Amino acid sequence: MGYVGTKLFVWLQGAEFYRNLHHEALKQIPDGKGKKWMDVGCGPGLLARLAAGKGYDAIGIDPDSSMIREAKKIALNENSSAHFEVGDVFRIPPENADIVSASSLLATLDDKVAGFHALLMAVKPGGSLLIIEPTDRMTPKAVDVIIRGGVRGKRITGLQLWAHARQGRAVNPKIFNASEGIITFTPLLGGLVGAWRIPRR
Repeated sequence: MGYVGTKLFVWLQGAEFYRNLHHEALKQIPDGKGKKWMDVGCGPGLLARLAAGKGYDAIGIDPDSSMIREAKKIALNENSSAHFEVGDVFRIPPENADIVSASSLLATLDDKVAGFHALLMAVKPGGSLLIIEPTDRMTPKAVDVIIRGGVRGKRITGLQLWAHARQGRAVNPKIFNASEGIITFTPLLGGLVGAWRIPRR
């Protein structure tokens, strides 16, 4: 992705709305007590750092080495125990972590079904997969309505950029139905984003 793309993602992950919705998503997951959390496609590492703050041995992986360098730098600056390494969704060993997460990853993949199955298989039996993705309601028009309705905060223009980038690329949640248990769905940011907790038996 390079320098400019990495800096854009750092800027977006620092947006108040973005951090808040990920905090909300993590409320679905109990405290870690030393269990392993792997965030796939971690970018600059927000979700892995939040997981580490909940007591998980958290690792973020991303195929972009510039993202990993930035994630390590931010974690050091924030005194986070999360660690990061270069890695790819299709090369994760099976049954690798108690919690596997992916935020805004599946929409970027050409083969979303294969990506979902790779993520699910990386979860240890008894663990969970946490998917955070914009829904099909995430459009520039819907974002404008939410902003006019009072959503404020640092870098709110990032929400508009996100809507333009993801419009027409929402993940169809029907692909999650191949999982092995009851899926929990939490709407975030007025339903523009969703968090799906998917168990692995």
